Amino acid sequence: MTGSNIQPATPRETAVDLYQEGPPADWGGGQQPEPEEGGGPSLSRYLAAIRRFKWLILVLGAVGLFAGIGASRFIDPEYEVQATILLEQGTGVQEGRGNSGPIQGAEFLQGSGWQDLLRSYAIVDPIVTELGLFVTPAERGDSTLFGQFRVDQGRLRPGSYKLALKGGRWSLSLRTAVEATDGVAVDSGVVGDSIGRPVGFLWAPQRNQFGTRSDIEFNVQTPREASKGLIEKLGIKLQPNSPFLFLTLTGKDARRTATTLNAWVDQFVAVATSQKKRNVSTVAAILQGQLEYAAGNLSRAESALEQFRVRTVTEPNERQTIAPGIEMTNSPVFDSYFRDRILADNYRRDRETLERLLASASNGTSITREAVLSVPLVNGDPAAEDLRRLLAEQAERDAQLRRLRETYTDDYPRVREEAEALRQLRATSVPNALQAYVRELRLREQTLNASVEQGSKDLRSIPVRTIEEQRLKRQVEVEAELYRTLNLEAAKARLAEAATVPDVSVQDPAVPPLFPTQNTAPVIIAGVFAAFVGLGLGLAILLDMVDKRFRYPEQATKDLGLYILGVVPVIDTKKGKRRTSDTAAQVVEAFRTIRMNVRYAADPSRPLAITVTSPGPNDGKSLISSNLALSFAESGARTLLIDGDIRRGALGNTFGVNAKPGLVEYLEGTALIAEVLQPVPAHENLTLLPGGARKRRGPELLATPRLTQLINQMTAEYDVVIVDSPPLGAGFDAFALSTATGNMALVMRAGITDRKMAEAKLATVRTLPVRIMGAVLNGIQLTGAYEYYSYYQEYAAKDEELPARLPEKSQSGGKLTAGGKGGQA
Repeated sequence: MTGSNIQPATPRETAVDLYQEGPPADWGGGQQPEPEEGGGPSLSRYLAAIRRFKWLILVLGAVGLFAGIGASRFIDPEYEVQATILLEQGTGVQEGRGNSGPIQGAEFLQGSGWQDLLRSYAIVDPIVTELGLFVTPAERGDSTLFGQFRVDQGRLRPGSYKLALKGGRWSLSLRTAVEATDGVAVDSGVVGDSIGRPVGFLWAPQRNQFGTRSDIEFNVQTPREASKGLIEKLGIKLQPNSPFLFLTLTGKDARRTATTLNAWVDQFVAVATSQKKRNVSTVAAILQGQLEYAAGNLSRAESALEQFRVRTVTEPNERQTIAPGIEMTNSPVFDSYFRDRILADNYRRDRETLERLLASASNGTSITREAVLSVPLVNGDPAAEDLRRLLAEQAERDAQLRRLRETYTDDYPRVREEAEALRQLRATSVPNALQAYVRELRLREQTLNASVEQGSKDLRSIPVRTIEEQRLKRQVEVEAELYRTLNLEAAKARLAEAATVPDVSVQDPAVPPLFPTQNTAPVIIAGVFAAFVGLGLGLAILLDMVDKRFRYPEQATKDLGLYILGVVPVIDTKKGKRRTSDTAAQVVEAFRTIRMNVRYAADPSRPLAITVTSPGPNDGKSLISSNLALSFAESGARTLLIDGDIRRGALGNTFGVNAKPGLVEYLEGTALIAEVLQPVPAHENLTLLPGGARKRRGPELLATPRLTQLINQMTAEYDVVIVDSPPLGAGFDAFALSTATGNMALVMRAGITDRKMAEAKLATVRTLPVRIMGAVLNGIQLTGAYEYYSYYQEYAAKDEELPARLPEKSQSGGKLTAGGKGGQA
C-alpha cells in the first residue's frame, strides 16, 4: 500500500490550506519567540507548592498545636497592677516667684529625674528587704513561712536550699549543680530554733507554722539581685506636660504584686519628701550664712565712706553744702569755671570787633551806629551807656542835617553849625567813647582769665578725691543691694522650711486584679502553632525548590528555554461522568492548540515532519504523538504517524492494526513501504507506520540513510509526518529520528519528568541540526500556575440536536481519542 493510495480529505482541505499559508510575518519566518527571563519563582509557584504539601503542613500544624498546649501548662499567667502618682509642678521658690500663693521650696526633681529616683536602689532595696522578695519558695503555698525571713548580707550565701523536717528536728542543705542530689548540709537543729545562721539567715519560724510539711525547697538571692529583677518588671510612663506618673508592675501573684507596688509607691513618696525637706533646710542654712557675711561687708563699706568724707570735708570739692546731709544735684565749682571761661571768651570776641571798628575810623571811615550796636555786649552793658548815647546823638544830627540840606544850602549858618557838630561827634566824641569802652572790656577780660586760671588749678585737684568717693559709694550700693537680696531669699527659705510639702502624692494605689492581665497560654499556643505551620510552609517551599521533577511552566520556559506548545490536562475518571466530559473537552481544545502552535512554529518552507520525544519514560510521549496525529487528521490533513520507538513501542495495539511488518523491517529491506503503511480504522486521514519486530540491532538501523530517505518520501506524500520516538534518555534513537525529521517536540509530564535529565539531553540536541519547536506539558492540573491554560466550558463545541421529524445522523468518528478506538486521551 503506497502513499498515493491514501485517500485525500476533500471537505477538510480548507483547514489544511489555512496551515499551509504559513505563519504571520511577525513570527520571523516560522521561528518561535524567545522565552522571557524572569526574576525567580512566582507567588503562584509558592501557592502550588503549599497545595502539593498541604498534608505535611497540616500534620506539622497539628503537632505544633498539641506542643503549644503542652508547653502552656508549665507557664503561670501574669498579673499587671497599676498605680498613679501625682507630681506637683511649678510650686518652687525660683519657678513660682511670680505666682500667687504661699512660699514653698523648689521642686526636688523634674522630668526624667523622678523615673531615675523610682528605679534607684535607695527606693527598691528597703522594699525587697521588708517584704522578703529575695526568697522564692518552690511552692506558692509555702510563702507564709517566709513572712519574717531576713538575711545578714555580710554572711549570706545565695542558692537553692532544702529544709527537711523529721521527728521535731530540721536539717538545711544547699543544692549546687556539682553536688549530690540532696545537696550539702549547712545547718541542723530543733524545730523552733533559728535556721541557717551559718549561711546568713535570720529566720526562726514557729513549730505550728510548718503544719504537716516534711520538705520545703526555696531559693535565696542577695537583696541587690532581687532589686535588679524587680526594677526590670517596673513600667513607668510619663506623658509630656502631664503631672501624672503611671506605674505598672507584673508578677505571677496578684496580691503580692499589688502589695509590692504599693510599698514601692509609699517608699518613693517618703524618700522624695525627706530629700526635699533636707534640701530646703540646707538652702536656708546656706542663705543665712551668706546674709551674715553680706551684712559684715555692708558695714565695712559704710565705715570706709564715712571716714573718707571726714578726712576731705575741708578740702575743695564739687559739692555745695546747704545743710547737713543734703547734696546739690549740680556742681558749683564746675559751673563757676565754665561760666567765667565763656564770659571771658565773649569779652575777647567783642573787644576785637570794636578794635577793628576803631582801626577803620583811623583810616577815615566813620563809625556808624549800626556797626557798633551789632556787637551783642554793647546793647546791654551799663558801661557802654555813654557810647550808646553819643551814637544816638550822631544819628539824630545826621538826620537833622539831611532835612536842613533839603531846604537850605551848605552856606546857611544853621547848616554849617549842624555839620560842624556832626563832624565833632564822628571824629572825636564817638571814637573816644569807643576807646574807653574797649579799655573797660580789656580789663574785664584780664580779670576773668585770672579767675579761670585759678579755677583750672582747683579742678585738677578735685578728681582724685571725687573718684575715690564715688568708688566707696558704689561699694556701699553693691553691698546694700546684695544684702537686701539675700535678706529676702533667706526670709523665703525660712518660710519654705517651716511649710515644706511633698512634691509627690499617691493618686491611685495598686489593686490586685481579678483576672490575669497577660495570659501567655494562648500566645504560646498560637506562637508554637504558627512556628510549626511556618516550618511546614518552609519545608514545603524548600522541598519544592530542591525537587528535580518538572512541575511549573516557568521551569520549561526560563530554565530550559522552551516555548510551550500546549498543555494537556490530567484526566481523572474517579470524579464522575460530568467531570470526565468536561476534562475531555479541555483535552480536545488542548490538542487543537498544540496542532496550531506546531504548524506555526514549523519552517513554512519545508514539509511538516516532527519527532515527539521526552526526557524519560512515562512522560506520555506516545499519548501526545497519537492524539496530535488524530488532531491533524481530524483537521483534514493527510497524516502519517510513525512508531519510532522500536524498543518498546505499542502504537499498533493502540490503534488496532498489525505491528509487523513495520519500521524495522523497512529499514532492513525485508518489507516494502506499501507493506508497512497501515490505515487506521475510523480515521480516514490517518495512517500508521508501526515499529515492527524488536531486534537488538534495531537502533543501528536508525543511523542508516534509508531512514532519511523514508522521511523525505513520506513528507512528499503526506501533509504531516509525526514520529513517536523513544525517550532521550533511552539512547541514540531519539537523536537519530529528530535529525531525520529536522524538528522536535519535547513532552514533559508534571511530577514525572526529571528536569536535570531534560537539561542535559537538550544540551546535546542543540548541537544537532534539529529545530526544537517547544514543549508539550502533559498531566497538568489546570489550577494555580496553569489556571490560564484552561478553556471556558460554556464555549465547548457540541453537535446541534436535529428536530424529531428528521432522521438522526450518526456522529461517530468525530471524537478526538488517544488510544484504542474512541478511548480518551
